[in-house]
Amino acid sequence: MSEKKVLYGIWFAVLGIALLLGLYTALMLFVKGHVLFNTNDVLIWSLPLGVYIFLALTSSGLTLLAGIPMVLQIKEYAPFAKRLVFLAIATLCGGFVSIGLELGSVEHMYYIMLSPNFSSPIWWMGFIYSVELVVLILKFWRMHEGDWHSGLSRFLGVSSFILAIVAPLMIGSVFGITESRVTYFGPVMSLYSLLMGLFSGMALFLFYSTILQRITGDGDIETQRPLYDKFTVIFAYVAGTVTIFTLVKMAIESATVIPEFLVYHQFEHAFGAWQGFHTEVILGLFLPFVLLLIPSVRQSTGGKIIISVLVLMGTLMMHMEILLAGQSHPVGPKAEHYPAFIKYFPSIWEWMVFVFALAVMLSLYTLGERYLKLAQKPEL
Repeated sequence: MSEKKVLYGIWFAVLGIALLLGLYTALMLFVKGHVLFNTNDVLIWSLPLGVYIFLALTSSGLTLLAGIPMVLQIKEYAPFAKRLVFLAIATLCGGFVSIGLELGSVEHMYYIMLSPNFSSPIWWMGFIYSVELVVLILKFWRMHEGDWHSGLSRFLGVSSFILAIVAPLMIGSVFGITESRVTYFGPVMSLYSLLMGLFSGMALFLFYSTILQRITGDGDIETQRPLYDKFTVIFAYVAGTVTIFTLVKMAIESATVIPEFLVYHQFEHAFGAWQGFHTEVILGLFLPFVLLLIPSVRQSTGGKIIISVLVLMGTLMMHMEILLAGQSHPVGPKAEHYPAFIKYFPSIWEWMVFVFALAVMLSLYTLGERYLKLAQKPEL
């Protein structure tokens, strides 16, 4: 017990340092602005936005998973519900930290909500995710109070489920309606965002639950091992769906001769490639899918951890690859002053925003597990 207390103290000390560094980063960004990022007039979306997309979509994926017991009424997954809702809240809070600092000013955070542009997908994205966060908090409050089945609780559960479907589609549309960037344009981006959100959400929950059991020796989680094995099978089906979708997407992109796509192909391997396949796709999608097809691997604790880590790292890199490659080609008057495509690497301040977002998210996870009885189940 004393050893666990020491480890818990060290963990909180690490999070505390990360939070303090994050607050200092926020202060510097609000004082000096976007100049601290490695961006320019062409490449304006960088790591903090990629982190927001990753965490926001992951939060939606967690909310969709919570809908299995809450909305679809599959009772055997009810033990997951409260923890899933809380993880969705904490993950979305981390995402809001990242996008808030990406905006570079406190004023921008509330101005975007107070000056609505109903024709803007970016405004709708922020609005829908803000509403989703409020609904999730209310739903968690009702669950924490023991209200799982009232009309209000069911309404909140269904509402959060619907919002978790619409929000990723809206993130995809932010890119999908950008006609001037053909590598973004089209309905594929919305479907891709929804699938990737579910994929990373499942990976995060599996990783979190497995690590939690190893650290705390939580008996409830251990007794639910068969249920987690069933969950991992669902994870395999989702991975297969994302794999097929990604292969189709890559086939469409590789078949075109549009000039912008030819430039895009010069940038798209920012993380390296093998035989034309992106490294992050191979390691973060194809490899986990193959591992999930092996029963002995997907049922083992180590296998679950390795697969989940590969997926989480891979999905973040896939989001960044798309985000950066779509901006890499200057268009219009900007094309006269910049090279054919632009390279990018995050500044130290962008990395600090990433660390701050993770620190906020992990701090909430830690406090929630300690004080909010996340293993609580409804009385049947």
